[in-house]
Amino acid sequence: MTELRELIGKNVEVIANGIVYKGTLKDVSENAVSLLTASGWLEIAMSSINRISDAAAPGFEPKYVDPSFYKDT
Repeated sequence: MTELRELIGKNVEVIANGIVYKGTLKDVSENAVSLLTASGWLEIAMSSINRISDAAAPGFEPKYVDPSFYKDT
């Protein structure tokens, strides 16, 4: 498991309260993490965070659903 301090300065994905935030991890404290995102600075409380991971790390593979699946027969 990657230590949070090792992710500082890297692009990360933070999942908190069912929302995925993407940005550069700037700071980690006992109470919150700070991200620099495309829309500005975010501070997310540690109590609401479910997962923090390297955005470049594979972990989610997009799936493809053929359009014929949605056609009524």
